[in-house]
Amino acid sequence: MRFGFAMHGSRGDVQPGVAVAQALADRGHEVTVAAPEDIVPAVARTGLSARVLCPDNSELLRSPLVKQRLKSKNPSVRLKALSEISAFGADTSEQVMGELAQDADVLVTGLLAQERAATVAEGNDTAFVPLHYCPIRSNETVDVFGAPRWARRALWAIGDHVNWWTVRGRDSDLRRRLGLAPAGQPLPQRLHAAGTPEVQAYDPALFPGLPNEWGPTRPFTGALLPDAGTRRRFNGDDGRATEAAIVWADAGRPPVYVGFGSMPVEAGRIDGIVGSLIGFGLRVIAHTSQEITARDDVLHVADALDHEQLLPHCRGAVHHGGAGTTAAVARAGIPAVVGWISADQPMWTAALRQLGVGDGRRLRLLGANDLAILLDDDVADAAAALATTLTPPDVAVARACDVLEAAAS
Repeated sequence: MRFGFAMHGSRGDVQPGVAVAQALADRGHEVTVAAPEDIVPAVARTGLSARVLCPDNSELLRSPLVKQRLKSKNPSVRLKALSEISAFGADTSEQVMGELAQDADVLVTGLLAQERAATVAEGNDTAFVPLHYCPIRSNETVDVFGAPRWARRALWAIGDHVNWWTVRGRDSDLRRRLGLAPAGQPLPQRLHAAGTPEVQAYDPALFPGLPNEWGPTRPFTGALLPDAGTRRRFNGDDGRATEAAIVWADAGRPPVYVGFGSMPVEAGRIDGIVGSLIGFGLRVIAHTSQEITARDDVLHVADALDHEQLLPHCRGAVHHGGAGTTAAVARAGIPAVVGWISADQPMWTAALRQLGVGDGRRLRLLGANDLAILLDDDVADAAAALATTLTPPDVAVARACDVLEAAAS
């Protein structure tokens, strides 16, 4: 079978697709992964067939579009910003997705640019399967801005329609070029009517009740993570920084991990968090390229670290609340404090809070009082218990492969 992956976004958006793509290649299938220009070398290091999907998006991730509008309290503003991000390099990505679809049995994409990918797949009579890294479809389970349960589905539906109106013009143009009739309703309804599987690539334990609400067309696999060797190649990581961090962690009291991935964080913010943790008498691994005040109980690491290996040696984590980091912290069985910045991060914060395994708030408002939860034994016990219920990454990846193979056949 042949699979084409069109993975827009950041490194964290691409890595789950790489996990599944590598596993499908190991099963003997033909796989091609298209990614933003700046991430293609990372994909190629894994040994997968890689090609450019759209231009380098690193400048986009540092732009006001991401740093301000994507963090707006207004859901309409956020959805429009997400639409603009999805449209980044659209002309190039539509062409590449078309070429992938012509050569593949299934076109796979992540959260971004799903409307365009679905239309391209339809125009080429190719099966389409999206990977969702968080809940994005209408439901009554997931909290939306603190809304009561009875109002949540309506709020999600409104979001679907706002998003549809922001992408409808370009989608209509694309459909016309592909010889397709205009779409009469938003993508979620079209996929549901067609019985298209939408892989929920996160653990159902983090959103109790959601799998029952959605049913079999939205199968939950668990969080998708490449195996250790693929992770190292993808990240250009020789493993020595992680090994050294583990040795340091095990040489004293278990430390708190502090890291915000590729998120733009103002200068001094991380150092302030580290200082507050030191004030609680905790040791800290500060994973950042920013300058950090030298302290005896702080290990400052700027190189790549493997969360899967390191976090089980820690007592807690302070992070940005990305889907991948949240999953790694949960699997490690340690409590979390999230300083969220944008996108789906507030959703993960709310999920951790409801499960009693962590808490958080917008990063610029995060203070020492928020960090005190890392000292709470009840929260630590709840986090350890949650970890025992989560899906192992290799099982999650295998489930995703099974869904894609079924779609191909």
